[in-house]
Amino acid sequence: MLDDKTTTATQINDTGMSNGTSKSNPVEKVIELRLPSKLGYERVAMDTASSLAIRMGFHSDRVEALKTAISEAVTNAIEHGNQHDATMKVIVMLTARKDGLVVSVSDQGRKLIDQECTYRIPNIDSILTKADKGGWGIWLIRELMDEVEFSQAPSGGNQVRMVIHLER
Repeated sequence: MLDDKTTTATQINDTGMSNGTSKSNPVEKVIELRLPSKLGYERVAMDTASSLAIRMGFHSDRVEALKTAISEAVTNAIEHGNQHDATMKVIVMLTARKDGLVVSVSDQGRKLIDQECTYRIPNIDSILTKADKGGWGIWLIRELMDEVEFSQAPSGGNQVRMVIHLER
């Protein structure tokens, strides 16, 4: 639920030839979300991405995979990158292309992700015995998306770029 002190900005842009006169210059649809670092706002990103993916023709199981990956990426940005600081934003960019959807999730945190963490396979036995059942997010993202890349965001925080291909 949005309150008076919280702003969620959505920007939708069409770039390229939108008049249909040229097939060599396809239209890319870009949606940008600026979300507060507050748990629950990952749903805004999930719902937006889901709506876009359905419009693009993704199969329902691929839409569910996309929603899970985005939820994990935004939650990680809120919890680990921005450390629950609601004044910091999580920026989600959705770029619809002819062959798929590119999703970029960036935080404004000062703690950069350890690249070694981005390739760890979770130890199921260890996770099940811990009180904190976390530790699955990055692994899930890698399993559910076709391409995943972690880097430093232009803002100085962390960024994850995920691609899911449209299978027709």
